[in-house]
Amino acid sequence: MKIRISKIDNQTTVFLVEDGDSGPLVDAFDKFKNGYSIMGDAVPPFAVIDSRLLKEDWCTDDHLLAIEAHELGHIHAQTENEVLAEQTGIDLLLMSNLKKPADILLQRGIV
Repeated sequence: MKIRISKIDNQTTVFLVEDGDSGPLVDAFDKFKNGYSIMGDAVPPFAVIDSRLLKEDWCTDDHLLAIEAHELGHIHAQTENEVLAEQTGIDLLLMSNLKKPADILLQRGIV
């Protein structure tokens, strides 16, 4: 598992799940599809992204950034609302001049 600071907001910790990883962060992908965020009073916020998706033909680094931005949207907006998280993620990407991942989220049609 790789751990880094987000390339989008330069402050949020991001866990990138890789082949061979195990444990509760990986097990949560039984419930969540491509990524998820954790936030609350008891823990600093962080995002978990399934970087194993890069093995899929459709997935690129820009797709992973789009997933990361959506999860950051939950954290920055402090919401579980998918539409608000998506819009906040798009805004974060555009503020960081990351147009390709923003376009990926816009094409999903959630906002």
